[in-house]
Amino acid sequence: MRRYGGVTRVGRIGEAAARASQPARSVEEFFEAVKRVIQPVLRFDVCACVTVDPQTLMNTGGDYRDGLPSAMMPRMLDIEYREGDANDLADLAARPTPVGLLSRETSGNLDLSPRYRDIMRPLGFRDELRVLLRDRHGAWGALVMGRGNDAPPFGSADLAAAASLVQPLGAALRRLHLTRLAEEDASAVAPGLVLLDGDHQVVHVTPTVAMWFDDLAHAGGVAAGDHGLPPAVYAMAAAVQAPGAAASHTSWMHSRRHGRVRLHAWSLDEPTTTSARTAVVVERAGPAEHIALIVAAYGLTPRERDITALVLRGRSTADISRSAGLSPHTVQDHLKAVFDKTGVRSRRDLVAALFARHYLPDVTPAASTPQRRPPSRPGATPE
Repeated sequence: MRRYGGVTRVGRIGEAAARASQPARSVEEFFEAVKRVIQPVLRFDVCACVTVDPQTLMNTGGDYRDGLPSAMMPRMLDIEYREGDANDLADLAARPTPVGLLSRETSGNLDLSPRYRDIMRPLGFRDELRVLLRDRHGAWGALVMGRGNDAPPFGSADLAAAASLVQPLGAALRRLHLTRLAEEDASAVAPGLVLLDGDHQVVHVTPTVAMWFDDLAHAGGVAAGDHGLPPAVYAMAAAVQAPGAAASHTSWMHSRRHGRVRLHAWSLDEPTTTSARTAVVVERAGPAEHIALIVAAYGLTPRERDITALVLRGRSTADISRSAGLSPHTVQDHLKAVFDKTGVRSRRDLVAALFARHYLPDVTPAASTPQRRPPSRPGATPE
């Protein structure tokens, strides 16, 4: 892996990295700028740059070009979301300073860590430094850094430098997400609007509708002459026009091109210049909506939803009891109901199952990107 040049004061490394990342318009550009600044200080030999769902801490992608070989990713994800290990993201999220060094978390006995035994040691790495990137609004990503066996060990100065990255890069990564959403809304992936009359015939469509619904229609088998609208659109229009129905309705669909998308339908009760009675909007479903999809898919109650979200963030029964104002016994009863509905037997199985079913399809394209093999010696030229 290449080495980056330049020298930056340790105490200001986070601010410098955030400034360098400002021109970025993609996750890859963002993390490339960050690595260029922090590498002379933290001197890593591999660095996986992860984006996470702020509601659940689930991996949603990132930049793995300077991370571990792609063949190691299935085992890495299995350990992270099923088997469990020291220094995982949920553990970091519970700390005032979300930085961890694997050797310290295992009290120097790295063989206790399946991540070390199965991945790091076979590849010739001595330790792993993790930092969760978060601001006051939530966690947005993480950096997972490793050093080779013949490199100096990570020390207190490295932990201090990593801690300085938490807030500046967390805020910068959140701003990047907001910028990308704004740019998408002004581009070809802007939301689409459909207006339907009382008989659910199309009155008006915006130009972006074809981009969304042509893809969605593949699974629906739509007849010719109806603008390629999938059956779900008509079902939603009927739902909001039914006697006694709510004025709006929201649902989700899966698009092969765009992933999960959200559908909104409104009843237009006020007179308009057209015969439109129903408006339907289609747009991309954001990362924070995964938990809503999970709730709908498994029929979780509002209380079970809240407890599931806390479990995904690594909270203990005692923590959940305090946060929810429930007795530990009641929390356990709710957890048992969640386990029954999702078909698992433990907290760890719940995290693994929800990741595999609802997040892994979105992560796989990024995780399968060709990666550079870590060097046998720090600073060596990659193969």
